[in-house]
This record gives sequence, C-alpha cells and structure tokens, in this order.
Amino acid sequence: MNVLTLFQETFRIAWHAISANRFRAFLTMLGISIGIFAITLIGTMVYSLEKAITRNLSALGNTVIYIHHWPWKDNSSDWYKYMNRPKVSYRDFEYLQTNIPDALMSYEMTRGGQKVKAGKNSLENVSLKGVTWEYQRINDFQFQYGRYFTPIESSAGRMVCLLGFNVAKELFGGDNPIGGTVVIAGQKIQVVGVVEKQGSGIFGDSFDDRMVMPYPLMARIFNEQSRMGDKLITVKAPSYEAVPRMEDEIRGWIRAARGLKPSMEDNFAINKQEMLMTQLDSIFGSLRIGGVFISILSILVGGFGIANIMFVSVKERTHEIGIQKSLGATREFILLQFLQESILLCIAGGLVGILLLFIMSGLGQFIIDKIEFDFKILISWMDLIYGLVLSFAIGVISGFSPSWVAARMDPVEAMRSRI
Repeated sequence: MNVLTLFQETFRIAWHAISANRFRAFLTMLGISIGIFAITLIGTMVYSLEKAITRNLSALGNTVIYIHHWPWKDNSSDWYKYMNRPKVSYRDFEYLQTNIPDALMSYEMTRGGQKVKAGKNSLENVSLKGVTWEYQRINDFQFQYGRYFTPIESSAGRMVCLLGFNVAKELFGGDNPIGGTVVIAGQKIQVVGVVEKQGSGIFGDSFDDRMVMPYPLMARIFNEQSRMGDKLITVKAPSYEAVPRMEDEIRGWIRAARGLKPSMEDNFAINKQEMLMTQLDSIFGSLRIGGVFISILSILVGGFGIANIMFVSVKERTHEIGIQKSLGATREFILLQFLQESILLCIAGGLVGILLLFIMSGLGQFIIDKIEFDFKILISWMDLIYGLVLSFAIGVISGFSPSWVAARMDPVEAMRSRI
C-alpha cells in the first residue's frame, strides 16, 4: 500500500468514525473552537490596537518635537516633580523662535471643560485652544466651511475662532455657522471656520470637540500666567536628520532663557514620537507574551479534552481494531487513522473558532462605526495561520498517545473485546 492510498483509507475511516458520533465530535470541537477563538481574538485586538496607535502617532510626524513640562515616559515615580515644573511660556516660545529661525514652531494654550453658547444653544465640556498662526502649518487639517485665521487676526488677537465639527453641529445645527457668533466667558467671538469631521481618535482627543482661537485672544480672556490649562511648544525640524541638532539647540536655548546653571537639571521635557513608540513596543511585547501563555493554557485544556475523547474512541472500537489487524492492517495504518481523527477534530474546531472571530469582529466593527469611533478591527493573517497550526499541533500531541495504544493492541485480545 503506497503512502497516498494509506492516507486516503485512514482518512475515510477517521471521517466515518467522526460522522458516526456527531454530537460527541461537536462537543469536542467546541472546546477547541473556544480556545482558538480566544487566542486569535487576543491577537486581533493587540494587532488592531497597535495599528491604530501607530496610525495616530504617525500623524504627529517624526520631524516634530514637543516641548512640555511632562516627559512622555513612565513618570509614576517622579510625578510630583514634573507636576511642579514651570509650564512652557509664550516667552520661551518667542526666545526659541528668535534663536532658531530655520524651524517652524507654534505655541498653544489649552483649557478643557469650557461652556460655549450660540443663541439659545449651549455646549459643555468644550476643549478651548489658543494657538499662534503657525499652528495650521504644523497640524494639517481641512475646512468644511470657512478658513483659517489671517496672520493679522492671529497676531492682533482678533475676536475670531474655529469650531470643530461636533461643536458647530451642537451650536448651529445643520446651518453654516460662518459669520455667526459664539459666547465664551462673556466674550462674543465670530466664527470664521469649521474643521472637517475627524472622528474620535484612539487617545480620545479629537478636533471635533474643540474651539480654536488666536493665542493673544486666549491670553486676554484667561490669565496666561495661571497654571490652569495646558501649554505646549511644537517645533517642526526641516528634516528627520536635523532633529537631533534641533533637539540640542532647543535644550540649550530654553536652559539659557530660564537661567539654568550647568549643574541644574532640565525643568522641561523634550518629547518626540519615537519616545511613545518605544514605550508602546514594550507594552505590546508584554501583551504578546500574555497571548503565548493563554495559548499554552488552551493547548493544555483542549489537549486533555481531545486525549480523553480519543481514549474513549479507542476503547469503543477495540473489537474493530482487532478485526482490522487480523485482516492485515499494520500498526502504522491503525495509528494513522486515529491520529487523523484527532487532527480532523482539532482542525475543524480551529476553523469554527476562526469563523467566530470573523463574526464577532464584524459585529464589533459595526458597533464601533455606529458610535463613530475612529478604530478599525484588523485581522492578521499570521494570527489565522497561527490558530490553524496550533489546532494541528493539539491534534497531533493529544491524539498520538491514544493512537499509539491502539496501534500496539494484540489482535487476538482486541477481537475478544465486546464493548
């Protein structure tokens, strides 16, 4: 009997055995299906989250440097020190702008939780941002209506503003708000632009819920010297290769502006996209290690289940094994038919688990799209292949011992068995 015929015959017998015990086969497959579904679901969530965060961080740009009082790192042990640092000031911004003329930079001041009114409508928890004119050149965004501030409007602090999509919709409904006025902190401000809808990002921060005005206007309405709100200087280097030089220049000039002595440490932070990516790589690495441990647990649970079922199957078919051996069936033939039965059950269970993954991912994406959250569930082909390979491995490992027992049975003793 050649190898192909051997596989065909053992496959036929294994398939017949599974078909004869459909309900038991279903319950056996169910355990494997749940395990493979859990493993591939974790892999899909980690992969989707990684892609979403990478996409959001890519929007920051790898030539952009952010100067802030908080560093983008694990600061749980030094939070008190960072909290009490002086926030970056407009004076710091002017000093940098004067001394680093080849860099594009902007200054922004943010205050959250503001109440904005327009006619009879009002909106709570609006994020209010005061920015210098260069803000749009660094942060690219498109307008649904209107335009950006002119340089004169920005430098003079004219009473003009931009609205995010959600803010405009809540305050003006479906009407074009250009030329209309909004009231914040008792000040009437004219709307000159509405930014196109961007959706909620993975970090929960969206332009849709913002109101943007020229920085001088923001400084008049709110005390610029106050520690309330957030302040940030954004610097865009002319090229990626210029970033290290630019970083050194920024550090030197801010230390000079703040009168820091050589022995004193920085009281500000220079942050870059790469810093976040490094931290996220370690986080995703930990998540993947966790997925491996879950995989091992799934192998143990699913493997024991398959092994028990296969031992029961061998016990039930002992007489049949004796007949096959008496007719000339080899040990390899007996071993292969039971091993194929185990592998078929596991592969079928793995396919059902992957089908569940596609169904649940589709349902999850439908819900996410309904709530208009900017997140895409992405299924990696590597996770699917991993799930199927794992199913095959469980089938081989769990089915080998029962198959070996069946293959080594004495044909005479096996034929005497009447289960």
